[in-house]
Amino acid sequence: MGLTGAGLLNAQVDIPGPERLSHVEGIVVSPVGRPAVEVEVTLTVSDKVVYQTKTDKSGEFRFAPARGDYTLRVARTEYAPAMREIVVTDEVVTALARKKLYVILGPGACADACSAVLTSKKEFDREIRENLKR
Repeated sequence: MGLTGAGLLNAQVDIPGPERLSHVEGIVVSPVGRPAVEVEVTLTVSDKVVYQTKTDKSGEFRFAPARGDYTLRVARTEYAPAMREIVVTDEVVTALARKKLYVILGPGACADACSAVLTSKKEFDREIRENLKR
């Protein structure tokens, strides 16, 4: 069975929009869930670093409140880098959700696309379980 031109027209790529947050904090881990320690995490605007921090011994990071549109970047280490567009806002619905970022770094040989930036603890746990099976 071959792929037809019509089939290509119906193909969809799921590109997530910016994640809306009331604050920027999270955890960075290896593919199997170990904390990524002393990893640089930045918030950029037009590829310029405007905020920068490093993960602590638990792999956690936190930025002071900073409203605006940013690209969250986690630097390449022995693992692949991670990136996600975010919008930091003081909307009531966003503040009530109080989402945390869960970053699972991909294998070092990968390009940017093999790291995951999630806001669901349930999804995070599921991804780690799947990675441990491999």
